[in-house]
Amino acid sequence: AQGMRHLYKVSLFWGAMDTLYCAGYLTENLVQQRIPLVDDVMSFSDLYTQHGGGGWLIGGFILSFVTTLSIGVSAALWFCRPHYARWLALGQTPLRLLMVVPSVSFLPWVLNGLNMHSVTLAFSLLIASEILKVASLLLTKRLET
Repeated sequence: AQGMRHLYKVSLFWGAMDTLYCAGYLTENLVQQRIPLVDDVMSFSDLYTQHGGGGWLIGGFILSFVTTLSIGVSAALWFCRPHYARWLALGQTPLRLLMVVPSVSFLPWVLNGLNMHSVTLAFSLLIASEILKVASLLLTKRLET
């Protein structure tokens, strides 16, 4: 029972973080009068057509797109199926690190708001964010048994 209570609290927190990321992504797109995801594909298509590029460009776009979609899915799962969300979140970790999308979603806004543009600080916070998330997920899993 105690393990489930911890999972509930952890799920609420990470669900809120993923929801915050999705809200920021949607707001940014709507402010720019863009259709989320659809305009991402169109912009990539234009970029690829104009500049060409190899597999790295296609791979980067696919990774970014999958990361964004998976965060939307995990945002919903945290609130209704936290056990599934946990496994999805663990799978997202390499994508988040590679695409530089911290799980503590407000970190980029805080750094920007404080006018802090240190790559070292941002990278350190990204790593800390992912360690915190993975540790909290593994700990709740351990407490369930």
